[in-house]
Amino acid sequence: MRLIQADVSRPVVGRPRDPRTQQDILKAAASILLEEGYRALTMERLAVRAGVGKTTVYRRWKSMFDLVSDLLDEANSAWPMPQAKSDNITDDLRTLYRSWISGMSGAGKIIPILIAEGIQNPELANLLHQRFILPRRLLAVAMIERAISRGEISSAVDSGTAIDMFMGRLWYRQLITGQEIGEDDESKAISLMLWGLRGNGSRPD
Repeated sequence: MRLIQADVSRPVVGRPRDPRTQQDILKAAASILLEEGYRALTMERLAVRAGVGKTTVYRRWKSMFDLVSDLLDEANSAWPMPQAKSDNITDDLRTLYRSWISGMSGAGKIIPILIAEGIQNPELANLLHQRFILPRRLLAVAMIERAISRGEISSAVDSGTAIDMFMGRLWYRQLITGQEIGEDDESKAISLMLWGLRGNGSRPD
């Protein structure tokens, strides 16, 4: 009996997914988040906003959890976390500060909305932490640790606490007080931070 072997080189039947469609859907999801909030983000509403069928959405994401994961990946891609390239902590902190301002006016606009929803949604909070906040925090902490290794600041400094205080000020203004955050405030924030890190004894003006 002659055996018939399958042609493994034969292409898979079916129309390939258009990457532009996925981008359009993700943009529509971000728009819904910004305009209507997280609770308004449903697969049905997303399909209408993106101008596609629900099956098109469900073929790409089985759940809202999967969709938000990709949204966070998009945010990370559009708003990359700066990595220390200078040889001094002042420039590193300045770069971090300006990156945050730039990001929060662009790809990062969705983050406060997800943070707010995460207060009552532990699964979303954990996703946001693991996918977005933690990796970026580790890079920021590394800036302080490199400054310690260079001898710029005391080895007694806890790098995690230092970054939490520095970035916490930005998030506090963003989420609580609503005060404007701009580059005109940069020098004051950084000089106060460095005063604490270096333990210079006299407080800066």
